[in-house]
Amino acid sequence: MKVKKYTVSNMAEGFALIKSELGEDAIILSSDKTEDNQIILTVAIDEDEEFNFSSEDELETLSTEQFFSENDLRESLAYHNVLEVVREKILATCRLFSAAKADSVKKEVLTQALAKLYAFDDILSKKNPVKIFMGIAGSGKSTAIAKIATQAKFQKQSCAIISTDNVRAGANKQLEAFAQILDVDFAFCSKQKDLEQKIKEYQKRYDFVLIDTPGINPFIDAEVEKVWSLINQINCQKILTLDAGRNVEEAVEIAEIFSDLGAGSLLPTRLDLTRRIGTVLSVAACCDMRFYAASVSSSIAHGVAEITPQSLSKLILSEA
Repeated sequence: MKVKKYTVSNMAEGFALIKSELGEDAIILSSDKTEDNQIILTVAIDEDEEFNFSSEDELETLSTEQFFSENDLRESLAYHNVLEVVREKILATCRLFSAAKADSVKKEVLTQALAKLYAFDDILSKKNPVKIFMGIAGSGKSTAIAKIATQAKFQKQSCAIISTDNVRAGANKQLEAFAQILDVDFAFCSKQKDLEQKIKEYQKRYDFVLIDTPGINPFIDAEVEKVWSLINQINCQKILTLDAGRNVEEAVEIAEIFSDLGAGSLLPTRLDLTRRIGTVLSVAACCDMRFYAASVSSSIAHGVAEITPQSLSKLILSEA
């Protein structure tokens, strides 16, 4: 690997200079600003020998152990079908952390990069105790709500469940059955005014209000509008439930539509049934969604888990 440092006035100038001297395969390891706002770029390119080009163009041997070797990680991200734009962003962030902290341990570097690139919510965060779950039909909303309610009960937090689903036959009965098992209040509201009143009532009595919405086809405007008209005036945390094994490009398209509806948090479902998490990583990055939790088992009592940079890193590096 050859490593060279450039001092430039802006990134555009740096990219042009690097491309002209080292070609398309050069990798930016790190970037730093000087006191006079100049940018110092540390750039590398694979070669048989490893040299450092100083500012005076004097050659000296350089140990590159401090720099992150990305080949294995690149293969892991490709295995997980992470979109290329997201994959390159993760790799670039890993290089920056590795160069800045002289850390070449793959898992530690990846964990730091994921913590930088993604945001993570607590499952039972009280920043907004009203939580609305959205998704396509069959995405696991009702089951996810039952799991979250169970977690709240385990932690001695009170909650109530509201269903607004008047589309799927038996949806309300299923959720009401979960509510009865958990001994929590359940209500059905099909209109925005009724929903708003019920939320106000429940907020006075419970720590959390969990709301189910009809599963929709996001590519049919009328179905999207129906959900929007129901929830657009409600101050709440909007959570998208999404099958972790879904085709990544299609999943991003779906998530973008729900993002327009206000979904800012992501709850991947059926994570235990998929071996590749590229869809999860790509959706969160492309749609700027926070990780809320993940459905990791069919068990209601223990079927939801917190997502952390550490857990994501472990999943990425443990591919078959």
